[in-house]
Amino acid sequence: MSRKKKVFGICHICGEQKQLTFEHVPPKSAFNDKRYIQAKLEDLIGLGPDDIIKGPTHQGGIGEYTLCGKCNNETGAWYGGYFVDWCYQGMEILIKSGGKPSLIYMNYLYPLPIMKQIVAMFLSVNGDKFGIANPELVRFVLDRERKYLSPKYRFYVYYNISGRFRYTGIMGKIEVTAELLSTSKPMLMSEITFPPFGYLMTIDSESPDKRLVEISHFARHDYNEYRVMSIKLPVLPTHTAYAGDYRTKKEIYEEAERSAIEDSTKE
Repeated sequence: MSRKKKVFGICHICGEQKQLTFEHVPPKSAFNDKRYIQAKLEDLIGLGPDDIIKGPTHQGGIGEYTLCGKCNNETGAWYGGYFVDWCYQGMEILIKSGGKPSLIYMNYLYPLPIMKQIVAMFLSVNGDKFGIANPELVRFVLDRERKYLSPKYRFYVYYNISGRFRYTGIMGKIEVTAELLSTSKPMLMSEITFPPFGYLMTIDSESPDKRLVEISHFARHDYNEYRVMSIKLPVLPTHTAYAGDYRTKKEIYEEAERSAIEDSTKE
């Protein structure tokens, strides 16, 4: 679809029926200005780490028509610059460390605007009913000065330099064991991965991986509050379409082989 074409729909932030604008996720200045292949989630599920993704090719960075002009312009002006600076710091750390950061690095940042941009991105990648179902996230983004979020919403970050981009709306994951089968509830999560970072949001759920670093506390600061934070993040691959899956290629292939052997023994 040409980005010059008029698109009307429900804005994912304000929830109003308006003409929609193209929203880059992450912002275009955060290295998101290259060609990409667009594929549906159902087409990605089941692909192996080395399978070729098929779909239409687009220029100019990943995004979609999700926000009205007002919400797009305001969130970009309020939060975009702070978020882009955070991304440049992350990329510089990865480059200087050769993609293997093993130290605690100092980050110079404005935590609240960064968190608000991350929340705005999750509102964009989820459906247009997501904001209606989660009005607290909408209020948090639309009020530049608003602090704090309910503890039901938790946000995590990690470095990412290998695998596939992830733009997954809310997905459910159930840990099945003999003990938990009757009492476990789905782990609800949404994920956005675009180097240098990956972001995971959970709702009423624990983290799916203990290596993830929680940054929910970014929401506790003032809008103009500048902080120097010591942060050490893991580098995690994203070779599948499933949120919260950080297996290496070797682990994926070994698990597939074990499953094939188990299936053959049952026949």
